[in-house]
Amino acid sequence: MVVDLKELFVVILFISLIILIITTTVAMINLIKTLKKVNKIVDDVDYKVSKLNGLFDIIDNTTDVINTFSDKIATGISNGISWLINRKKKGDNDE
Repeated sequence: MVVDLKELFVVILFISLIILIITTTVAMINLIKTLKKVNKIVDDVDYKVSKLNGLFDIIDNTTDVINTFSDKIATGISNGISWLINRKKKGDNDE
């Protein structure tokens, strides 16, 4: 019972191809499961970020109002000091 070497290599090749196809299929199934989990996590993070966007908008609007208010106060103080300085200069020129 002599086995031809070519036939043995063909059998080994077919067995190797079958193993490769099975392992590739299992790997793809695991990859699909992993991608589903990742997609679920990304959706959850996206939902939470969209909730935080509203909070950040409120904070942004609040800081804009505070900035505008402080600019008006600074401008008023600056104008008051300028008015006092100009008034003293006019008083000095009149004498």
